[in-house]
Amino acid sequence: MESQAIASQQSLSSATLALGASKDDPGAPNLNGVDFQNFLTLLTAQLRNQDPLSPADSTEFVAQLASFSSVEQLVRANGQLETISSAITGGGIDQYADWIGRVAESPGGAVYFSGDPVRYRLSGEAGATRAEAIILDQGGNEIARFDVATSRDVQTWDGQAGGRSVENGVYQVTAAYYNDEGLIRTDAANTFGVVNEIRLDGGAAALRLDGDIEVDPADVVALSAAF
Repeated sequence: MESQAIASQQSLSSATLALGASKDDPGAPNLNGVDFQNFLTLLTAQLRNQDPLSPADSTEFVAQLASFSSVEQLVRANGQLETISSAITGGGIDQYADWIGRVAESPGGAVYFSGDPVRYRLSGEAGATRAEAIILDQGGNEIARFDVATSRDVQTWDGQAGGRSVENGVYQVTAAYYNDEGLIRTDAANTFGVVNEIRLDGGAAALRLDGDIEVDPADVVALSAAF
């Protein structure tokens, strides 16, 4: 009986060491590898080697299961926190924290109209004698076209199309440049939007502007205080 108890103790000790082996030992599992299969292995060893004259109380198994479950959940939570932390620092979110609430200027032409005039900036064309701003809706349909300055000064659109105010939403501002011979080229204008959120999109940082417009931080050409 004494030899059986010693064997039981040795078996349990071996199983416990296997579960709690240091991660510094490359040949042994660490807590990140703990799962219920390990627990069942330990439980089976305990049942097989227990003293038949003094078997373990069933409540002990329940308590062990509860304790193991808590440890496993903490290990998993810690792993998830490490993943989130790595994603935040690795994706560069932390370096854009002070962009929240500021106005970002970026190319692409997408702008959110909420009732107030929206701002845009043309890229400019040295040989142009005339320029037009072309406003497109989200379906790519032209809803307004009007003459604008050919310079790179900031200009505004009041949200009027066909003599009436358009609905709130995301629109596209495109510029067309002309000379005496006709159309030279068209391109998207730079537009402005308040940075409301910074997100990880596929592991890379992305800015979320008004109207849920997403912009790559690398495309931002200027930042300014909210107006």
